[in-house]
Amino acid sequence: MIEQLHQRLEEAGFRSVIVSVKHLTGAKQELTKLLEQGTLNKDFYDEITSRYGLHWHFEPPADFQTAKSVIITAIQQPKVSVRFRLAGTIYDVIIPPTYMHDADAKALSTMAHYLKDKGYSVRDALLPEKLLAVHSGLARYGRNNIAYIDGWGSYVRLRAYFSDIPCTTDNWHEVQMMELCQTCEACVKNCPPGAISKDRFLIRGEKCITFYNEGDDKFPEWLVPSWHNCMIGCMICQDVCPANRKFTQWIVPGDEFSEDETAMILNGVPQDQLPRKTFEKLENLELIGGYDLLGRNLGVLVSKK
Repeated sequence: MIEQLHQRLEEAGFRSVIVSVKHLTGAKQELTKLLEQGTLNKDFYDEITSRYGLHWHFEPPADFQTAKSVIITAIQQPKVSVRFRLAGTIYDVIIPPTYMHDADAKALSTMAHYLKDKGYSVRDALLPEKLLAVHSGLARYGRNNIAYIDGWGSYVRLRAYFSDIPCTTDNWHEVQMMELCQTCEACVKNCPPGAISKDRFLIRGEKCITFYNEGDDKFPEWLVPSWHNCMIGCMICQDVCPANRKFTQWIVPGDEFSEDETAMILNGVPQDQLPRKTFEKLENLELIGGYDLLGRNLGVLVSKK
């Protein structure tokens, strides 16, 4: 049954692996140890937890105590290029992989449809997907603390789900870094603020460009405007990574925004006052949730040209 479930997911474009819920306690302890040792900056961690509501639930929901396993899924995603017009100039701006969430519902429905007939269930889980994916063997860490999957690079979106399927094969391994990272320092040398270190695959998040352009505070003075390269997030370390060589030019076109629409975004017109067509474009790009950041981030990219 589990093999058939993996096959169903594969037919839908996913790779998947199943681990026992018994490992969640160890994963929680691992995270706690990083905080206690100071390897993971507590202020940074608290900010991320608060910003994204990432209060990890290392136990199944109260109404799903029969859960025995965690299913981790991965699907490939490309960059999306969005075109903005302003003052007679065209700006093609990148949204990195992983920001499109529509695949999550696809994975859940694929599993739920198959498992229902077998008498089993599946639920969304709020868990550290990268950590679980690497422990499960589905992925390995890059030196930049990003999860890489063989043949897919880091252009992937990961998700985790609780299920009451018995975990008959225990897929759990020590955390591993990609072999090519042993002799490659491309991401270390090319990260402008120096967030990536040679001695570990846990980045210094408090120096990461993504951390700042996903937040609503003003950019710190040390963050050089020319370092920005995406509408949200950052692609520098992934684009220079040899493991992504086949995917760096995998870019699909997104929507196009007129001069009036671009001006409204830059001027911070409230989303409920945007024309319906403009709102729908942003919604299709899954940018509505971070709309308050778009004017600031786009303004930096426009000023670079």
